Amino acid sequence: MANTILCGKCKFYDTIIRGAEKETKRGWCMKRSKYPFREGPGQVFPEGVERVDVGQLAVPFIVRGKQVFPGCPYAAPAAFDQAEQKREAQKKGATRDTEGKRLLS
Repeated sequence: MANTILCGKCKFYDTIIRGAEKETKRGWCMKRSKYPFREGPGQVFPEGVERVDVGQLAVPFIVRGKQVFPGCPYAAPAAFDQAEQKREAQKKGATRDTEGKRLLS
């Protein structure tokens, strides 16, 4: 059966937030992207994303929140508002894993 979930409503959608907590219309697909090896200033990455090695460039797979990939094998409805969770994590500095990388939890 074809997927009907909007990318922005998928649990694997990592919204891009700019400036003063403003959510953009685009985000990273967490399953199809390779994130930088560590966060830059003010960034917080979701837990469990694939990261590139030190010195390599990230490979983002950017999607629009209002688009649908009918054949997406990863599509799953989100149980909460990821953008709000990301804003809150960025405000409080988020948590860190054993390597010191910031994570959403």
